[in-house]
Amino acid sequence: MTSDSSPPGWYTDPTGQSDGRYWNGTAWTQMSTRGGQMVNLPIDPSMAQLQPVPGTQVQAPTPPAAATSSSSGGSGGVIIAVVVGILLLVAVFVAVDDTNGSSTPEGTVPAEQAPAGTQAPAPEE
Repeated sequence: MTSDSSPPGWYTDPTGQSDGRYWNGTAWTQMSTRGGQMVNLPIDPSMAQLQPVPGTQVQAPTPPAAATSSSSGGSGGVIIAVVVGILLLVAVFVAVDDTNGSSTPEGTVPAEQAPAGTQAPAPEE
């Protein structure tokens, strides 16, 4: 790359096919933007090496988030829903097991587990 070469970036498309085209520092690429959408447009080889006109830089396009997530078919949301459902079921089973597994009030020790020489508290009526 020579010192008089324009830096890589988005510039006004010299072919007029799109709003902007990416210059990689050496040549124009197929990456273009038209109406805010990324498109791949071939470049005429005779124009590929033409330097961008100074001051014609354009804002780099941003990929739309909706298009990115919809390309996966929305499976990410399904996976999250399944994981949350499983965690809720586990929490319910643990809660049910805790209420059925112990009939002694919290903080008391059943008589059969009381230390030797102590008396278990009398059951509440």
